[in-house]
Amino acid sequence: MVAIKNYDIITDKLNACGSWAYKRIVKMEYEIELDYEDDYIGRLDISFYVIVLETKEPFKVKIRYHNVYDLTLRKATTLCLTKALIIHDLKDLGLESVQRYHVHDDSGYGENDGFGDIDFYCSAIEAISVEEFY
Repeated sequence: MVAIKNYDIITDKLNACGSWAYKRIVKMEYEIELDYEDDYIGRLDISFYVIVLETKEPFKVKIRYHNVYDLTLRKATTLCLTKALIIHDLKDLGLESVQRYHVHDDSGYGENDGFGDIDFYCSAIEAISVEEFY
């Protein structure tokens, strides 16, 4: 199980509404900062369109990915999801790295292979917000 900091703010609100699913990425914000050693540090905020299955009520979920490395976007016109992005914990796989997680999309065929539209590594993942989608 991947540890997403503050993920309970999302699950508490959405689970109270019923079953829900990720549908697509609606916004991406990538920022690069210098750290105290003058190294470039990437931060990626992704906003997801999420829908409550029973009522079709839409929500926007924002998740932040820290220390993003090797970000690849192949197709940025629309990033549909069959479920949430796939996150592999490299530590669980026996790999030691500053970038603990490998994150990518899914093809929807249950292979965890991805379409290759989005792919990156990061050191930490944090849930930022969940709000009604207007």
